[in-house]
Amino acid sequence: MSTLIRDEVVEKLDHKNLNLDVPFMKDKMASTEIVVKEIWKILEPKILSISSFGRLHSVKLYETPRNYVEYFGE
Repeated sequence: MSTLIRDEVVEKLDHKNLNLDVPFMKDKMASTEIVVKEIWKILEPKILSISSFGRLHSVKLYETPRNYVEYFGE
């Protein structure tokens, strides 16, 4: 699972300009709320395809230790 997160999220977002360098953020406001929803859209189908028993529960994205967004899907 950590490989999936590294490959699908960290490598695509780390040290990137979200407005210019991240295709799934094209034409979207780069708020934490929108980024966490886009991460969900990437991870949920991949987790469902590799696990017949589990599913994605939530995605939590921290801006600072006290400022974060947690998303539970729709």
